Amino acid sequence: MMTTKAMLAALILMTSAVGAQAEDTIKIGGLLETSGPLASLGQPGLEGAMLAVEQINAKGGVAGKKLELDNVNTEGDNTKTVTAAKRLLEQNGVVALVGPMNSGSSYAIIDTVQNAVTPMISNGGSRGIVLPAQDKKWLFLSPLTDVLVQSVMMTDMQKRGAKKIALLYADSPFGTSGRDQLVKNAGSFGLTLVAQESYANADKDMTPQLTKIRSAQPDAVVIWATGPGQAIAVKNYRQLGLTAPLYMSHAANDFNFLRLAGGSADDVLIPSSKIYVIDSLKDSDPQKAALRRFVTDYQNKYGKPPATFAGNAYDAVNMIAAAIGKGGTDRAGIRDAIEGLKDYVGVTAVYSYGPDDHFGAKADSVVMLTVKDGKFTLAQ
Repeated sequence: MMTTKAMLAALILMTSAVGAQAEDTIKIGGLLETSGPLASLGQPGLEGAMLAVEQINAKGGVAGKKLELDNVNTEGDNTKTVTAAKRLLEQNGVVALVGPMNSGSSYAIIDTVQNAVTPMISNGGSRGIVLPAQDKKWLFLSPLTDVLVQSVMMTDMQKRGAKKIALLYADSPFGTSGRDQLVKNAGSFGLTLVAQESYANADKDMTPQLTKIRSAQPDAVVIWATGPGQAIAVKNYRQLGLTAPLYMSHAANDFNFLRLAGGSADDVLIPSSKIYVIDSLKDSDPQKAALRRFVTDYQNKYGKPPATFAGNAYDAVNMIAAAIGKGGTDRAGIRDAIEGLKDYVGVTAVYSYGPDDHFGAKADSVVMLTVKDGKFTLAQ
């Protein structure tokens, strides 16, 4: 049996080893929802984040230290997200957060993150998460935002001669944020919103709302939502025989949407990142090489092509790592370094942040897609 002195010595050695290991590791937290209603967003997000960590560490880590991602599955539940964020920030020693795909969950932890004075790059697509930037200095976004993609979408409507538009949106933070921005900005594109209807996330039939929209005789229709409901709405749209061009939010640039909507998805129009149309990009496009590397590496690791949400979290991790490399592991230094990123070429976008701009993504990072025979392609 070990003597008391021997046991004490062993304990000291173990403690020293753990301490040394901790000193050699930089930990960031993840709040990516890998089960629940938004798992089709969160699971690829986690895969993209883990790929980024693996690649960073293969190149020697950050400032000679390994990067570690401590992800907590929040299940897309706001209460669980708050609990998870507090645990990561207060107990697990993370220096930054990769935030949820769910806009609602991102809203739920704003005060938690702000009070912890820790930077977070959220994967939610609502501008309100980071507005106003002066009051939410610790919060940033990596996805394409609602205003950004809507500007591209409404420019496309102009080109197609649309004057009157109608909106069906999900009664969720993402949906209502999209509605508010569309109502606010449609007029500046010469568009009049002649009808707007909402549905609950649990609804299984949107025929009544779409029937009202049909009676308004719009030149184009927008469905702004996430999750399975958007596929149901598209099927109902086709069943009612509506023929006006149908636009989706950027949440529809997802293989899960294609699977659920089936043939009804053909010809929808979706503002999107460039991840599905790499071969159609000009060689001069700054994202083309980065996109090709990411898609190849993701395919090799996971045996499937990446969804756009994988690129969101991949970018978030890489930008946090770049900020740590510049600002050190001090949380305020990381925040300042993220805000100082300029022309950072990511998978989702080319990013330039600033004191008044915590969105980062530039407008020329967005393309209009359509669906042909169940596949994404550039819209003509």
